[in-house]
Amino acid sequence: MRPYVIVTPTWCVSSGVRVLHELCHELRLQGVEAWLLLTSDLSGTGPKLNAQLHTPALNARFNELWPRLQQEAITLYPDGVEGNPFGARRVVRYVLGKEVPKPDDNPLEFRLYHSKAFPVTRRGDQRTLYLLPVDLGLFNDLGEPERTQDLLWVGKGGRYVGPERPDCREISYSWPPTRQELAAELRKTRYLYSYDTLSATNLEAILCGAVVVLKTLNYHGWSWTRRDIEATEHGSGGYAFGDTPFEIERAKRTRPEFVEAIRYHQAMFRPMLWEFVQHSQRHFREATSS
Repeated sequence: MRPYVIVTPTWCVSSGVRVLHELCHELRLQGVEAWLLLTSDLSGTGPKLNAQLHTPALNARFNELWPRLQQEAITLYPDGVEGNPFGARRVVRYVLGKEVPKPDDNPLEFRLYHSKAFPVTRRGDQRTLYLLPVDLGLFNDLGEPERTQDLLWVGKGGRYVGPERPDCREISYSWPPTRQELAAELRKTRYLYSYDTLSATNLEAILCGAVVVLKTLNYHGWSWTRRDIEATEHGSGGYAFGDTPFEIERAKRTRPEFVEAIRYHQAMFRPMLWEFVQHSQRHFREATSS
């Protein structure tokens, strides 16, 4: 079986980066050789890897191991990486956001989508691997404390923040400082006003029982619609598209559907991962023989 090399920034709170690191970890748990190849350092002064994950980095042994891996491995690039900078012989392109076709897209690449909502043309037959980097044992509404606060999440949506910005405490990349403290704050929250349309923080808030009020439907400069959100694996349950009483009530009423969808896709991930392994191994075996 061919090994996998996953090209990614260093570990940080970004959900896309967490997906890439956890994908390497999950491949290792299946007994598949997998490596991270770290590029940009988004961790600042923090750790480059998550010590709780089995994610060996190739960088320190690059000169020793890359000659073999370049020839043998399947290299996975996220869609934010242009081209094939490491000259890998077999490329999986993992689309972690709304697809933006480019004239130099290589038709020989194995194209994989994080969500069925991301292909520019949703035919329903595209390969997807929905890895959700959310711990349901941590982000839940168990205990149901009194909800005494509202929070604001700007995230990647800073350009869309207008004068109507809610007057409430803001979640940032440094506050709360730990995942446990973030979950505790979200369990005390009535409304999370979010300018980051596609964010794991939104999902974590809904799982903790808060209503997520979307203040914009833009993401990285792409315009999204309500239908786009509904097309995701988790759907639009728990989201309020505005702060009208109707939307707030709708979000509360549909939250159980959202939680059920998240549980289902968490349970289905490992079978889907093994399906990806089989398909990608066969794809490059057939491409080599033809």
